[in-house]
Amino acid sequence: MEWYVFQFDAQCMLVVLTRLLAACLMGGVIGFEREYSRNTPAGFRTHILVSLGSCLAMLISQFAYTAYAGFADVDPTRIGSQVVSGIGFLGAGAIIRHGVSVKGITTAASIWAVACVGLACGIGFFVGAAVATAMIWAVLIYLKLLEKKLSYRIRTKTLAVEAVSNIHIILSLNRIFRDSEIVIKSLEISESSEEQIQKILCQFEFGKRNLDFAEIVAKIKEIDGVLKVSI
Repeated sequence: MEWYVFQFDAQCMLVVLTRLLAACLMGGVIGFEREYSRNTPAGFRTHILVSLGSCLAMLISQFAYTAYAGFADVDPTRIGSQVVSGIGFLGAGAIIRHGVSVKGITTAASIWAVACVGLACGIGFFVGAAVATAMIWAVLIYLKLLEKKLSYRIRTKTLAVEAVSNIHIILSLNRIFRDSEIVIKSLEISESSEEQIQKILCQFEFGKRNLDFAEIVAKIKEIDGVLKVSI
């Protein structure tokens, strides 16, 4: 089985490493902007993992074309392409939406990237699989520290309020947030005609300041018509 030995050539390994690093860097540039501006749920590590997995999938196709060039009527990429598209259903199962926040995006991206690693191993592209595995591991472990620093710089909270449906409390909430110097990032309002209750989910930013959330909740509960407040 000498048809895949060329991948261990120094020049070939350098090309693989350069392309995967370039994918991480360019995906990270976009992910950093999303993380810094807090336009999540797809943040820093998620963008890098998707870019890295896509690059590996393309390298697999190029490797397969070179490795199987001497075989007639062989298309080793057909099953692999189905795996790349089908693994998305598994990744979607890891994504959980809770109110205005979404969790599991990075896990879903890592599942998809690892699926590409499995394809690389299956076709014999061990250099690409090993380099990509090391990069995925580094992204998940070490870049999490940077992600935490960014999230600490602009910290967020989600506030849930239940109130009587015929009472307008948005202006009162906005007044409380403004007095506390809180920046509202997203607002979601839903009403139940049967229960005559309106539910308000609000995601806000408060930076590095230490807020007295107990006092904020107490002020909101003083609003006429408010039934429940959680933060």
